[in-house]
Amino acid sequence: SLAVPATQTAPIYNKIIEPRGGEYFVTLADGTQVWLDAESELEYPVQFNTDSRQVKLKGKAYFSVTKDERKPFVVRANEFALRVYGTEFNIEARDERHIETVLVKGAVGFRANGKTAEQRLRPGQLAVANIVTGETQIRKVNVASYVAWKNREIVFENERLDRIMDEVARWYDVEVFFQNEELKTLRFDCNMPRYADIQDLFFFMEQTSDARFSVSGKTVIVSKK
Repeated sequence: SLAVPATQTAPIYNKIIEPRGGEYFVTLADGTQVWLDAESELEYPVQFNTDSRQVKLKGKAYFSVTKDERKPFVVRANEFALRVYGTEFNIEARDERHIETVLVKGAVGFRANGKTAEQRLRPGQLAVANIVTGETQIRKVNVASYVAWKNREIVFENERLDRIMDEVARWYDVEVFFQNEELKTLRFDCNMPRYADIQDLFFFMEQTSDARFSVSGKTVIVSKK
């Protein structure tokens, strides 16, 4: 992990840059706890000394926010802004257009961009916001599969293989190549410790599909059996 002062005047900001294969936990000045996933960045003030508490996120993080009615807590990711009302939630801001937020408990309100009205989430709901168009989709989900990474678990429910391998690449610091495009659409259910050997994960996936996973150093080749 790399924490460096951002080039700001007052207030002073810290920036955490988490590489592939890593993870980071930080407690902010107000007591808010943040779990930062691999290949993610968090920028936050050393002290919250203004009328609001604002942080900037790139990547994925889980927040447990300390309630303070006098100072709203705001997470910004590009044009997306999420206002917190004392809560726990997971936010993924890896895509340049789409931001995903899953509310675990409490309440949040968000704006897809500066031109949209605030929308509220209820616990157990997922919001997918397009920061370019302002369009938002909200639906009920199984929260466990979205926040399991924080507890060092791999949990996927009927998830496409290409999305699973995107996460595996970050967590295990590998590069993934598909020899057959149709393999990307295979779907899996999975529940296992995140830091088990990568071969254990692939062994399980091979038993339940036509995919084969070959590992050479930091390269993974996905092919048909």
